Amino acid sequence: MDPGPDLSRAHRDLVEETVPLPGSRTPRQLPAPVPDFVGRADELVLLDAAYGTRSCGIVMVCGTAGVGKTALAVHWGHLHRDRFPDGQIYLDLRGDDPEQATPPHEALGRLLTAVAVPDQEIPADPQSRAARWRTETDGRRLLVLLDNAASAEQVGPLLPGNHDTLVMITSRDSLAALVALHGARRIALDLLPPADAVDLLARLVGQRASTEPDSVDSLAAVCARLPLALRLAAEYAGAQAHLPLSGIVSQLHRAGPLDLLDPGGGTAIRQVFGCSYQRLDAETQRLFRLLSLTPAAATLACAAALGDVDEIAAARLLHRLTSAHLLRCDPLGRYAPHDLLRAYAGELSLAVDGGAERAAAVDRLLGHYVATAIAASDVLYPGWSASWRHAGLALKPDGAPMSPATALSWLDAELPSFATVCQIALRNGRPEHAVHLAAALYRYLEAGHGVEAVPIHDHAVQAARAMGDVVAEAHLRTNAGVVQRLLGRYPAATAQLRQALALYGRTDNRHGRARALSNLGIIEERLGDFASSIARHGEAIALYQEIDDLFGQASALTNLGNLESSIGRHGPAAQRFRAAHDLFATLGERAGQAIALTNLGEIHNMLGEGAVAAGHLRAALRLFREIEHRDGEATALSNLGTALSRQGRHRESIAHFEEALEIFRGLRHRYGEASVLNAMGEALHAMHRDNEARERHRLALAIATDTGDHDERDRAAQALQRIGQDRLAH
Repeated sequence: MDPGPDLSRAHRDLVEETVPLPGSRTPRQLPAPVPDFVGRADELVLLDAAYGTRSCGIVMVCGTAGVGKTALAVHWGHLHRDRFPDGQIYLDLRGDDPEQATPPHEALGRLLTAVAVPDQEIPADPQSRAARWRTETDGRRLLVLLDNAASAEQVGPLLPGNHDTLVMITSRDSLAALVALHGARRIALDLLPPADAVDLLARLVGQRASTEPDSVDSLAAVCARLPLALRLAAEYAGAQAHLPLSGIVSQLHRAGPLDLLDPGGGTAIRQVFGCSYQRLDAETQRLFRLLSLTPAAATLACAAALGDVDEIAAARLLHRLTSAHLLRCDPLGRYAPHDLLRAYAGELSLAVDGGAERAAAVDRLLGHYVATAIAASDVLYPGWSASWRHAGLALKPDGAPMSPATALSWLDAELPSFATVCQIALRNGRPEHAVHLAAALYRYLEAGHGVEAVPIHDHAVQAARAMGDVVAEAHLRTNAGVVQRLLGRYPAATAQLRQALALYGRTDNRHGRARALSNLGIIEERLGDFASSIARHGEAIALYQEIDDLFGQASALTNLGNLESSIGRHGPAAQRFRAAHDLFATLGERAGQAIALTNLGEIHNMLGEGAVAAGHLRAALRLFREIEHRDGEATALSNLGTALSRQGRHRESIAHFEEALEIFRGLRHRYGEASVLNAMGEALHAMHRDNEARERHRLALAIATDTGDHDERDRAAQALQRIGQDRLAH
């Protein structure tokens, strides 16, 4: 006799080896399960069966809006977390709004990021991304929940090439092509059975259900047994605690009969939303409508800007909306409606609010983001405002100054929204706001948020082109080139910087030309073209001196010092760094001072002056941590590790290297990763731990070869050669 399917599956689950994602935690991205989940026993059995046979790795949960597709999928995923040792990935495809639907190539990028593919390794073209996704999922036991799919065309490129990974898709569409072409299993989710609908209502309304069982039955029928409608009706009943449930049913009937959701409009759910909406005062109704103008979650300040009220009044209105369950507030204090509620609010706004009022609200929202970003940048990077003036951007802080801690807190909290805000500006014919926001955010973004910076700069460059502003476009392309360089994408960085130089050639903007030249010089240094790099830096310094730009001079001196250090000219390099530090100090630029101190520490490391180096590096580390400059913090930690290693304090040095490596990997900073791996290998070799040293150098060699960084590639190769020679000598 052969073993049965249950025993076979249990045996396979025990013996199959899983490969953990390198350098990362197993992704567990499913949202929290919905409270008071009831029913769906048949559908859960179907999901179990679809996974158990593994004859197909695609399961679709399809049904009308509000029927609980996502709730079912998430509930099942949490029940069977242990079946997916390689992780559970969640991605909202936003297919319920055609204008906001996630394109397949963007979705693939997010999926690859979820399985720890470094950003620099994610291909640019959609076909290559899809192929890489299939490679990464091969042999992995993952659950991938693709929520709110718009169409089979959107989902098709996201499918793995094997059945080890289970793809669960929720959609309002039947996605017939996935069944026909890919053999997907479709589970059609209908309204809750009457008993389950009554059970859900009884749990939600509590004690009142036991005293009015007939009214609970009636309320379930009025709500068409639609889970979302049932929950909203229960909330309405809770807010009207003075009324019996029979009175709630009568009110809902008077407001209009609740029809079943139809594919075109969702009339029943609109009726339920209307009951909650009509209970609001006019001022709260207005804010509810205007919140539909932004697809991003709104902070208190954003809501105040949209409503043209102060924050005290906005807080009061938001409290009313959250109490009515028309908004949800996340742990970070950001407010957003459910997607159906947002659509409902949008319909109301189109019907009630005039075009001029809607445009003014969007303008206030965009103005809030730009003004706050300018204020935050001004307090954190005071020397950078001159760059805005040189780019022809009239960006000046307005209002009360922010503290550095407040500025950083705001930037960190709003980081996920900035690209969306730039899109809103473009969509509403206000490209100048996208340009100003990206320009104001640059110093914050380049300090460790390169991945998030790329789409922000893309939108801003598009906006500058729409405005016909050549200088602004060149400035933004230079910023984009710097971010791409920090991500190790040298071809993309070079392309941006050369386009910026071509644009500056059409103007007399010496400041911008100097920035682009200096950053091109950095890339050429990394690629081993030292002669051209020296020429670029020299030309940049001369241009900065012509226009008496102290910040630019300090930055270019730093870059030239790095080049001279890399070719062994330590004395001149140290002079450049000291001069740069003094200029940055004059400007109050803590980030620049810290960078100069870090570089000075590296010079003293090379000269064998470990104690002096450690002093400079500890001062730099303190400054970087004060301003939360993660990239600089990692560099200072790595160099401090080198200083300690050269003093024979190898165990301390390894701890610093490991901390630096974790930061660099989190930032997707591949040059920094290769550099610290080489430094760690050298320390391990000094401790006679040659096998571990060899492993670090090989990793560094692979990274540097891939990015084209000559210095770290040669450093790794030479270190491996030394280890081999030492082994032969012994």
